Amino acid sequence: MAAENRSNQTLKIYNKTGKLIVTGEKGKGTATITGLAAGTKVAEGDYQASFSDGTNESDKVPVPTFNVLPLEG
Repeated sequence: MAAENRSNQTLKIYNKTGKLIVTGEKGKGTATITGLAAGTKVAEGDYQASFSDGTNESDKVPVPTFNVLPLEG
């Protein structure tokens, strides 16, 4: 199965209340959540993600569990 072409889409991240918190750069397929302290353990479903072409938006799916890493340097 071929990967979906995301070159004209942005990745959108929503918090668990459904508020849009960040929109990634068009065509990159990534978005950065800022403001989380190093060592924070984020549970699955604390954030949801979708892709949008500016007109249509995919269904939101839960972001898997992740840990916030400390800054390097």
